[in-house]
Amino acid sequence: MIEISKIYFTLGNKVEKNEEVEKELGLKKNSIKKLTGINKRYLANKNQSSETLALKVCKKIKPHEAKKITHIISVTNTPSIRFPGISNYVSSSLNIENVLCINLNSGCTGYVDALILAYNFISNDNKSKILIVTTDTYSRFINKKNRSIKILFSDGASVSIIKHKKNGLKFIDRKNLNISNTQGDLIFEKGEINMNGPAIVSLTLRHVLPEIIRYSKNIDSLFIHQAGKIVINLIKTKLNKKIFIPTNYEKYGNLVSTSIPVLISENLKELKKSKKILLCGFGVGLSISILKLGR
Repeated sequence: MIEISKIYFTLGNKVEKNEEVEKELGLKKNSIKKLTGINKRYLANKNQSSETLALKVCKKIKPHEAKKITHIISVTNTPSIRFPGISNYVSSSLNIENVLCINLNSGCTGYVDALILAYNFISNDNKSKILIVTTDTYSRFINKKNRSIKILFSDGASVSIIKHKKNGLKFIDRKNLNISNTQGDLIFEKGEINMNGPAIVSLTLRHVLPEIIRYSKNIDSLFIHQAGKIVINLIKTKLNKKIFIPTNYEKYGNLVSTSIPVLISENLKELKKSKKILLCGFGVGLSISILKLGR
């Protein structure tokens, strides 16, 4: 059994308001809010990268906590340095040498993927104490003329401390799905990120929605990747109204791998009192990761 004991996060320094993006792209006033529900985005400045954001957020970990870390799992789609991996930089910054470092090239599914790994490590050895570090800076790489992608993404990083707890969250079920022949719909190629927005929405509704409905039986809370209002509002209409489904895309935009941990950090009390929880990430791949936990 596990506990998500602490989550810290940080965001890009630059606040980008809808008005300036609408003017830049020649969009109608209030069209971004109407389409996505997003009010603003947080972008990395010229001195910030996925690595620097990760190191910044990990400074919030106290030295006595760092000493007990046995595993570091980093998640990013946008490293500015191909190797060493971000987990290795975190290990050095926290002065931890006796640690297993793992680097996942995952996007919006990455936090759920990392939690599945963390659960397995702790199940094998309950003395394990794991850091999950998520960090992405899509704004540094997106095709700024691609409206589908320019209006969505924010930059940020998070770190979660995952450990064993006797009466904590136990594994109930999981689902990992990779959809064939969709890799080009959201792709980082030749130094640039591009996305086919309508195709992504269509695929999400066809594949993510049925899986969430299937796995949401008897859950109290759903922590879902904050892709925007179209998908999330539709999911809400299909599920039991008693299920707690928090959102924060309105104030942060799409934080990629950092989306779910930020959502949990702002609703940690609700997570801790929920008896059955569903976490769902979906995105690059196109892939879907679902994890069901209970007490």
